[in-house]
Amino acid sequence: MAIPKGSDRIMWQRRLSGAALTLMTGLAALGAWSCRGATVRAEVEGSAWRAGDGGKEALMFFGVNLAGAEFGDSIPGVHGEDYIYPGPASFDYFLSRDLRLIRLPFKWERLQRRLNGPLDEAELALMNAAVGHARERGMKVILDAHNYARYRDRLIGSPAVPCSAFKNFWRRVAFHFKDNEAIYAYGLMNEPHDTGELWPAAAQAGVDGVRTEDRRRLILVPGDGWSGAWHWHEYNAGLSVHDPGGNHAFEAHQYFDRDGSGTYKGDYDAEDAYPDIGVDRLMPFLTWLTERKACGFLGEYGVPDDDPRWLVVLDKFLNALEAAGVGGTYWAAGPWWGDYPLSVEPRNGRDRPQMKVLTKYIVAQTAAVPP
Repeated sequence: MAIPKGSDRIMWQRRLSGAALTLMTGLAALGAWSCRGATVRAEVEGSAWRAGDGGKEALMFFGVNLAGAEFGDSIPGVHGEDYIYPGPASFDYFLSRDLRLIRLPFKWERLQRRLNGPLDEAELALMNAAVGHARERGMKVILDAHNYARYRDRLIGSPAVPCSAFKNFWRRVAFHFKDNEAIYAYGLMNEPHDTGELWPAAAQAGVDGVRTEDRRRLILVPGDGWSGAWHWHEYNAGLSVHDPGGNHAFEAHQYFDRDGSGTYKGDYDAEDAYPDIGVDRLMPFLTWLTERKACGFLGEYGVPDDDPRWLVVLDKFLNALEAAGVGGTYWAAGPWWGDYPLSVEPRNGRDRPQMKVLTKYIVAQTAAVPP
């Protein structure tokens, strides 16, 4: 991101926290690669988005995870008992808050009951309905295979789950959804971890599967090591993919508790938190993106609702993302969270505390989202 000059620079500096300004100045020294004008551009054709080299930008795109379809250990399980897809009310609420990007987690094993087999018609109908809710409201969806680089607990790239099976899966998904304008991106996999260096080849297989059918839509390529932004260099220094469509971004996740797991077992002080912890943990990922001239996305981040100091952390984190030109989706929302402290699903018709922060970052994206 190029730092503005003159009066624009002064206003820009006032907008940033000291830590975020330091971060962005460092990125500028590295060459300040920005996805503006690169892979995350889109132009509107009617109500559809088409990736291209020009036109309207869909860069400052923030939203939420609508979780539930990935719930439950039973495979396939019973919809409405073991897991749930979000219904119209969830989409209505987030549309009313102008958060129009939805990351939709699901389980691979439910959508494809056997490797290399057809997509399950009943499960696909449930997914179609959820995507349809978004489409009817002019919202966008990231399809997120929430499997941690595994199928029935077997690693992708192992003899039990060859990379060719992962390619087959994403080819079938892309074939089904390639003409649906509600699809913003294919999220290849949620939080690969402990893959024994099998993940890069698996990621390439996923890209190959999508591009067999859909040459234009954004692909999100997650990193190993639970996709953690704070230790991205440790697990993903050499991660790369060949993308014939030229439209992909690398996906990281980041939480702000002591171990970065997002479980927040202790309170703010016990977790050794401080206002700029999110900005500091984001820096390794942003630096890597700049060095590689690559585009990025934060698929998950979230804070508890029990201490206002966490909201300061979230605000500074989103400010840094916005300044870097990187979008993201908050974890999480969905109809089954109950009293989960990170949830932004409204309770008794009232917004959760985190929503005040999330809605600060919708102005830049509003013009980029079709009505």
